[in-house]
Amino acid sequence: MNSTIKKYCLITLCIFIGILSFTKLSKVATDPDFSFNKTNIESFDEKINTVMGLSAGSAIASTAISLIPGDAGTPIADQLANFSTYFLIVLSALFFEQYFALISGFIVTYIVIPAICILLVLYLLFNNVKFKEIAVKLLLAGIIIYLIVPCTVQITNLVSNTYEETISAAQNNELSSADVEDAGILSQLTNSAEATISNAGNYLSQLIRALAVMVVVTCLIPILILVLAFWLLKFIITQNYSVPTIGNIKYLLEKYSEEKEV
Repeated sequence: MNSTIKKYCLITLCIFIGILSFTKLSKVATDPDFSFNKTNIESFDEKINTVMGLSAGSAIASTAISLIPGDAGTPIADQLANFSTYFLIVLSALFFEQYFALISGFIVTYIVIPAICILLVLYLLFNNVKFKEIAVKLLLAGIIIYLIVPCTVQITNLVSNTYEETISAAQNNELSSADVEDAGILSQLTNSAEATISNAGNYLSQLIRALAVMVVVTCLIPILILVLAFWLLKFIITQNYSVPTIGNIKYLLEKYSEEKEV
C-alpha cells in the first residue's frame, strides 16, 4: 500500500513538473530580461557593436582613401571596402548565437523536460526500464543543449579579453573615425597623401588581425563547441544508462575494495 501511494505521489510530482515547465518555465527561459539570458545577450550585444564599429570604420577609411588624388590608394581602398562583406558574415554568426541562447532554453523547458516527465510517468506505471533509460538520456542531452551558449560565451569572452588590444587598435585608428564630410579632409589628404596611404596600410593590417580574432571568437569556437556537443549527444544516445541506486553504488564500492586488497 505504501509503495502504491509513493508511486502515485511520484507520478503526480512528474505531471506537475512537466506542466510547470511547459507553461511557466518556458516563458522564463525565453525572456530576454531573465538574468541568465540577459548576461549572455549583453555579451553578444557588445560583440555586435564591436563588429558594426569595425565595419563602419573600414567603410569610412575606404571612402577617405578614395578621395586621394591619383590611383595610389585605390588598391587599399578596395581591400577596405571588401571588409564589409567579411564583417557581415561575423555579424550574422553573432545574431544566430544570440537567438540560439533563447531557443536552447525553449527547447529544454518546452520539449525536453515535459518529455522526461512523461517518460518517468510511463516508467512508474508500467515498470519498464527502457522508459527510465530514455529519460536519463534526454536529461543529459537537455543539460548539454542548455550549456552550449553559456560555455561559448565564457570561452569567447576569455579570447576576446586576451586580444582586446588587437581589436582596440583597429577601433581607435584615426582613419576609422575620420569625418569624410569635413571640409578640411580633402586638403589634408591632398597634402599628405603618402602619409595617409602609409597609415591606411597599417589600418588594413590592424583590421585583418581584428577580423581574424572575431572569426575565431564568433565562428570557429562556437563550431568546435557544437561539434563537441553533438559528439556527446551521439555518445549519450548510443549508451545504456540507468539511474544508479544505493545498492548499486554500495556493490561497486565493495567490489573496488576487494580488487584493491588483491
